[in-house]
Amino acid sequence: MADMRPFSRIVHRSLLQRELMAGIPQAGLFILFMLAVVFIYGLELYFMLVPILILYLVMRHLTAKDPWFIDIVLENITQKDRFLP
Repeated sequence: MADMRPFSRIVHRSLLQRELMAGIPQAGLFILFMLAVVFIYGLELYFMLVPILILYLVMRHLTAKDPWFIDIVLENITQKDRFLP
């Protein structure tokens, strides 16, 4: 077997990690932002700021252990249901 040492390179940890905005993925942040715009700015329901902040903290806690968790949940929610014969 050929020696593979000349082909090994050091990879920085930042290249392997997922990019998160404010500690959560971009899709989750976009959903929270749109909820905030609709409820707070559009409908002027200022008390909805508390559930949105709680939802943000929950999303951040879940992505601290697994950065792909929110994407997996969103993909499973939007997946079409198919019955296999």
